[in-house]
Amino acid sequence: MKEKLFHPKLQLLVRVVLGGILVYASWHKIADPPDFAKIIYNYSLFPEASLHTFAIFVPWIELLAGLALITGIGLRGGALMAAIFFSFFIVALSYNISRECATICGCFDTHANGESLSVAEKFTKMKWEVAFDCSLVVAALYVLVGTLGCCGGGSCDGGSGDAAAPAEETAA
Repeated sequence: MKEKLFHPKLQLLVRVVLGGILVYASWHKIADPPDFAKIIYNYSLFPEASLHTFAIFVPWIELLAGLALITGIGLRGGALMAAIFFSFFIVALSYNISRECATICGCFDTHANGESLSVAEKFTKMKWEVAFDCSLVVAALYVLVGTLGCCGGGSCDGGSGDAAAPAEETAA
């Protein structure tokens, strides 16, 4: 069961898709930090003095996490960072939904794209984004768990993980 659930090809597929989402999501934020700062401001969660710092550094961390997932270099860190990012987005969006503060996620949207949406459309979009982010957290945790134990890179033959044992049995 474990061998099929954490099959290397499935792990790779999930990693590349998840990493691609992070890279794609970071791109417009890196290209236009002032626009991303407006999106962060609309969440009303951070002091104004920190907005530009977040707008500059967060997309680069997002990009690095995505590249780590795609390349496999720093895979655990990339998967953990992805899970943290998506969990934070879930909390931030849910908090704004609960206090009836309509905003756009900013994951794939620019500030200008959200200006044309009505309040009801923003709330609907926010709810869908929370659901999407939940699925992304599950995917990131799947990758993270897959890097732990035998299925993260070693043999998944269901054995004890001791490669020397079969050779010793045949010699005896």
